[in-house]
Amino acid sequence: MFTGLCGCNGIGNPEIDLKDVKLEEWPLTDCSTSTRPVRDLVAYKLLGVPYKWEVDWMSGTTYIITPDFSSDESFSYNDYLAKNLCSGTHGAYMNLLEGKTDVIIASRDISRNEKASAAELGVALETAPLAIDALVFIVNPKNPVKNLTSDQVRKIYTGEITNWKEVGGVDHAITPYIRNADSGSQEKMETLVMKGLTMIDGTYMAEIIGSQMASPYMQLEGDEYGIGYTPFFYCTAMVRDLLKVDMLSIDGVAPSKESLRTKKYPFVSSIYAAVRKTEDHESMAYKLYRFLFTKKGADIIDESGYIAIDE
Repeated sequence: MFTGLCGCNGIGNPEIDLKDVKLEEWPLTDCSTSTRPVRDLVAYKLLGVPYKWEVDWMSGTTYIITPDFSSDESFSYNDYLAKNLCSGTHGAYMNLLEGKTDVIIASRDISRNEKASAAELGVALETAPLAIDALVFIVNPKNPVKNLTSDQVRKIYTGEITNWKEVGGVDHAITPYIRNADSGSQEKMETLVMKGLTMIDGTYMAEIIGSQMASPYMQLEGDEYGIGYTPFFYCTAMVRDLLKVDMLSIDGVAPSKESLRTKKYPFVSSIYAAVRKTEDHESMAYKLYRFLFTKKGADIIDESGYIAIDE
């Protein structure tokens, strides 16, 4: 049975103040690509590691939180990475189920496939929504279409709408970019947006399936007629101005922190924290998990660019 915490968001929840935490007692953590900044920010603050936001020199396509280990010789960045993985959404859940990590922050709750794996392994997880996110739809800035209805989005991704002129745009075929199976974005697309409808068959469009978070951005930069989807946080906090895309309004509501917080934007979702239900409540892993839902945890979430749940 999979249960989540109710109201564990710092409101009426006993404060758990983790101070002077050492790397040797730090639990094994894992995360999604889009939740790495908040996981790292929590870790750097609690471990006392200086940090700053800057462009990822390896990819040049996202901003990341970069630590500064020069002033502390007690452990290195490699030591840190050995205890703090980033395996992607599905990989993080599977590592938690298989006992390879102890606490995760993921872009969604456990999926149907992962629940099946959990049942096979005889493992149950404790999961809870940690912060607000959303699934947003992105297009090339040259595309004159700036708003779609929820129904139009669904019809594009079932193949019923195939030309931009059908939604007020130019007379040109739509290229609907999709994400790889088991990615956080794909799971949200199928459950939050499509709601059981069968999506276009990606097996016939292997060249446009996005296996990485940045894939749809890189495709859309050079494709005036494409459309893709991505987490709001990843687009606004990590990509920012590095890859030129526009977020579409849906049902006349533009995605913003305010429209997400008030749930006026239709495709609002959450990121989740999770531990195994058998985790010792005195362990550092469980203490860290509970800390995430305190007021201090919420402050770190807000600093990361996510929206802490405050009700």
